[in-house]
Amino acid sequence: MSFKICYIWVAKFRNFQNFGINLSSQEEFTFSDNKLTKSKRDSIPEFFFGNDISDVTGFIGKNGTGKSNLLELVCMLVKGGKTSIDSDFFIIIKDENKLVCHYRFEKLNKIEADFPILFEEYKGDLENLKVIYFSNVYDERAHLFDTKVSDLSANNRYPKHNWPSKYRTSDFVKQVQFIRSEFFEDSEIQMPKKVLVTPKTNTYNSYYWQRGINVNYNKTDSFANELKSFWSDINNLKPSKDKLYYFFLFGIITEVLNQIKEYKSDNYSLDQFIEFHTEKLIENVEQIKLTYKSKSEIAKKWREWCEIVSIELFNRNLQEKVKNGRRNNELENLKESINLLGKYEQFIDSKDLEISTEGSRNRKTEAYILKFDRSASRLDDDFYNFIDRSNKFKLDWVGLSSGQKANLDLFSLLRFEIKSLKTENILICIDEGDLYLHPKWQADFFYKLIKLVPMFKSANYQFVLTSHSPFLVSDLPRQNLIFLSVNSDNQSIIADQDEHIKTFGGNVGELYIDAFFMEGGLISRFAASKIQALIDKINNKVSLSEEDQLIINSIGDEFINIHIENLRNG
Repeated sequence: MSFKICYIWVAKFRNFQNFGINLSSQEEFTFSDNKLTKSKRDSIPEFFFGNDISDVTGFIGKNGTGKSNLLELVCMLVKGGKTSIDSDFFIIIKDENKLVCHYRFEKLNKIEADFPILFEEYKGDLENLKVIYFSNVYDERAHLFDTKVSDLSANNRYPKHNWPSKYRTSDFVKQVQFIRSEFFEDSEIQMPKKVLVTPKTNTYNSYYWQRGINVNYNKTDSFANELKSFWSDINNLKPSKDKLYYFFLFGIITEVLNQIKEYKSDNYSLDQFIEFHTEKLIENVEQIKLTYKSKSEIAKKWREWCEIVSIELFNRNLQEKVKNGRRNNELENLKESINLLGKYEQFIDSKDLEISTEGSRNRKTEAYILKFDRSASRLDDDFYNFIDRSNKFKLDWVGLSSGQKANLDLFSLLRFEIKSLKTENILICIDEGDLYLHPKWQADFFYKLIKLVPMFKSANYQFVLTSHSPFLVSDLPRQNLIFLSVNSDNQSIIADQDEHIKTFGGNVGELYIDAFFMEGGLISRFAASKIQALIDKINNKVSLSEEDQLIINSIGDEFINIHIENLRNG
């Protein structure tokens, strides 16, 4: 099956004006004066990037040249362009060797072509194509993508805060699933050995819960006071496995209260049931306090209350499901979580629990470090899912660098998204996927990408990538690269570079200068300023000081040293 986006053109989008780009390495399309032409490009071997990859395109250029904007444009045109792009545009695709131009024109007349092509009015998106967008850059930028675009960007995954939503599978769980998959070893990512479990600082807000309890029960705030007392007791404990258990329990209590609020109605029998067991809970807790028994006895009563109330709500939900087809997955998860607490000791004893306390004075962050095994039991998976699902804890890996986490993030997210797709054609747009990576890992990035992704699912893939790395330029033939620049009006343009320049396998140092427009060469600006000051002194016949000689002795480039020596010798 062959499907590929070959060319897009837009009249106006942000800093692009009458702008067309080729996404095909085999053909070159041009559009001018309402005429569309096609010519053959220098060919590369068929299936150059793999049997499942139709083509790869890299957007290269300085910051501010429009690489990210152009990548967003591709996503927006392909899915939802009819409503998101306020301009004339068209998209040329190749489907089983047949060229089709999908157009939306308001100002343009029908275009002419000097080659066989079918013209179809753009209907809103390209069917039989899934678009995935990924970026690790978190800058609170809003991507105006259609819902049919899978937006895996950090901006979309963590809107307004750094915590993922409890209503969708978190990044951490996706990472665990990837690590335990058959693809992990091929990723060459370091195996994480430990997990950091950090209770969130906003686990409890007394005003919120006091208000919620009073509204729910229309009575005194004795229950709210008991809840606050229990929370205070937890906070005053030194970090331990018992304290972590109480954190888990308190998270479950808050979820039970949420579900009570969810079911709160004019149901008198439910109100009576909850009120009876709540009063019984308060009575039992107060009696335990009088006998000076351990906090574990109080925790036991809270857990029993959670179990009784959640079972009642669960049974009522079953009746609701039979009657109206309504199903509450949160209640099912809650019931499983309460049962799971009974296995806490078994779980925690297998984890070699460590305590981590960092910070100063009252700003210390309390966290718990658990051993992680790749081949884990069902209990292991159930607990990590519970911890993650509760949304009361932050989960992170211990010992992984930012680069390792970035790689893990990319491949785990792509695997999770791709494995559920039914379409056979997948366009993957990645904005600076090699961000945070060491140069050695940058050199490996593209190789791993095209090796791993097709393993997730047999499909027809097309990649569009942006990067500041010369390694991507070295990985791609010239016809797979688009070099961007800006003109005097600050509009993005395609840089005027020789089409016949050979980039594939090119010297990285030379590519830095040629591909990334490093007019000053490969010397950093600070070093260059120091060296230029020395050269200016020599040219102006100013005697060099002892400090100047120290700088000369520190210069690592042999040719610069020779140049300076020649200048000094006249």
